[in-house]
Amino acid sequence: MLKNAKYIVEKVNSMRGTFAVVKNPGYVFPAEEYYLLASPLKKVKDINAVLMDMDGTTTTTEVLCIHSLEQMVRRMSGKIKREDWIGLNPSADFPHIIGNSTTRHIEYLINKYESLLDDKQIEIAFLEAALWTLKYGNDPNRKLEVIQNLRKTGLERAVEDLTSAKEPDEVIRKFAGKLNTSGFMNRVNIGIDIYYEIYHRILSRLNNGEGVKVKKEIFGDSGEYGQVISPMPGIHVLIPLLKGWLGEEAVVFAEYLKKELELKIGRKSKKKDISEIENSLRILGEKFENKPSKLGLVTSSIRYEADIVIHEVFGIIRDFIEQSLLSDTRKKAIVQKLQDPNNVYDAFITASNSSEIRLKPHRDLYSIALHQANILPEDFGKVIGFEDSQSGTIAIRAAGIGCCVAVPFAETSEHDLEAAVHILPGGIPQALIEYNLFLKD
Repeated sequence: MLKNAKYIVEKVNSMRGTFAVVKNPGYVFPAEEYYLLASPLKKVKDINAVLMDMDGTTTTTEVLCIHSLEQMVRRMSGKIKREDWIGLNPSADFPHIIGNSTTRHIEYLINKYESLLDDKQIEIAFLEAALWTLKYGNDPNRKLEVIQNLRKTGLERAVEDLTSAKEPDEVIRKFAGKLNTSGFMNRVNIGIDIYYEIYHRILSRLNNGEGVKVKKEIFGDSGEYGQVISPMPGIHVLIPLLKGWLGEEAVVFAEYLKKELELKIGRKSKKKDISEIENSLRILGEKFENKPSKLGLVTSSIRYEADIVIHEVFGIIRDFIEQSLLSDTRKKAIVQKLQDPNNVYDAFITASNSSEIRLKPHRDLYSIALHQANILPEDFGKVIGFEDSQSGTIAIRAAGIGCCVAVPFAETSEHDLEAAVHILPGGIPQALIEYNLFLKD
C-alpha cells in the first residue's frame, strides 16, 4: 500500500522509543533504513530462548576473519610484508570490519586503502582466488558467485580454463591484462572473492587437521589464541546448561567460570565465595533441567563456514565435558548429544538463509531465528540475545529482543555498544556468575 511522506512522518511520531539508522551496501536503494528498537529489558521473568552470534561470541573465529580481510588488502596492493604496510589499525578499522556483512566490511577497506591498491596486483589476486575456488572450493554458491564476477569483469571465457587448470601460473598469465579492475563496486566484488578464498583455504586446512600449522603461520609462536578455532570462555558450560543437561551437577563448573571471569576482567568476582557461585549454578541447572531453553545460533557467515566452525567447536566442548567432574552417566549422555550441532540448536541461521544485503545490523537473521525456534512476538520478552559487535546488538534489538547483552572481546572493545542493555567485559562467565543469566529473583 502506497503512502505519502506525511503519513510516514505521522506514523513514526506516534511511536515511542529509539530508532536505529542502518546503512545498506552501496548498490542498494535506499541508502539507509530505520528500525524501531525493542524497549530495553534488563531482566526477564523466564527464559524461553537464547540467541547467540557465532564469530566472537560463541567462537574465537573472528580473528581469522580479520586476518583474511587484512590479507585481502595485502594481496590487492602487493604489500605483503609488514615493513611495506603495517596492516589494519585495531581502534580505527575493527569497528568497521566486524559484525556487518562481508560486502560492508570490504566496501570500507577498499575505500580507506584505495591509495595502496594496484591494478596488476588486484588482477593476479583475483585470478588466483577464482582458480582456487573453482578447482578446490567446497561451497557451490561461492563458485557461482566467482563465475558471475568473472563475467562482470569481462572474463567469462576464463571459467573453463581456470576450472580445469593443470598449470595455474600459465592460466593466470594467459588472462593477465584482460581484466577490468576499475570502479569501486567492481573492486569490492573482486575483494569479496579474494577474501573468501583466503578464509576458505584456512577452513579447509583446519578441516584437514592442520590446526597447529595454521596457527603458527598466522600468529607465529604466540599462544594468545590457543587453538585457532575454540569456544569463547563459558560457552562450554552455557550450551549444556541451557539445554537442561547439567541439572544440579552444574556446580562442578563453578571454579572454571570464576577463573575465566577474573582472567577476563582483571579483578575478583563480585561473588567471591565459591559456595555462593555453586548455589547459583545449582539453581540454574535445576531450572533448565525442568524447563530447557531453546537455543539459536545467528551468524553473518555463510552456512559452509558455520558448519566447519561449529563442528570444530563442539569437538572441543565434548573433550571439555569428558575431562570434567560430571558423573560418568551424565558425561556420556552429554557427549552423545553434542555429536551433531543440528540436534542442539533449535535455530541455526546463517547468511545463506538470507541475502548479503540483509545481514546484520538488519534484523532479518534474528527474526528468522525467532520464527524457526517458534518464538512468538508475545514471548520476545523471554528471549536473551548475546552479541559481541555494534551491528549485532542493533540487529537483536531491531528484531524485538529487549534483553540484548554485549560480550565484547579484544577486537570489538572499541565498538559503540549503546544498543546493548548489558555490556559484559567478562563475557558469558560474567553473565552466569554475576548476573544469574538476567533472571528476576
